Amino acid sequence: MDLYRDQLEQLRSSFNRRDSDQFAAMWDANCEWHPFLTARGEGDLGYHGHNGIRAWFEDTDEMFSEVQVALSQFREVRGRLLVLGRMTAIGRASGAKVDSEVGWVVEPRREMFLRGWAYTSHAEAEREAEALGPNEPPT
Repeated sequence: MDLYRDQLEQLRSSFNRRDSDQFAAMWDANCEWHPFLTARGEGDLGYHGHNGIRAWFEDTDEMFSEVQVALSQFREVRGRLLVLGRMTAIGRASGAKVDSEVGWVVEPRREMFLRGWAYTSHAEAEREAEALGPNEPPT
């Protein structure tokens, strides 16, 4: 778990610096990222591959003038990583401040991440992580 803790901290750090290339480099070339924040429409199937990760950064930057994530808890659940923390942001158009729980369920592959899902609450992320079977995507 210590290896993953370091990787997750690097992921958080690159996200907060808005370094999409460093963030993408930590993901497998065939990765999938399913955030709850997206500028895309309903029925979005997530972001795929390194270019998808970069597109997600662009979409997020369209929505927010500032965005930061703080991670507070890490644990392995059913072969995946459950990561809990908080997100703060400022809406680009509205100037509204956001302060919300954030939870990630991330599937590691060797020294990289293969798939990940983000949730707007710790409870939802924990529920999804516990409900998953091996290599089964969340609902």
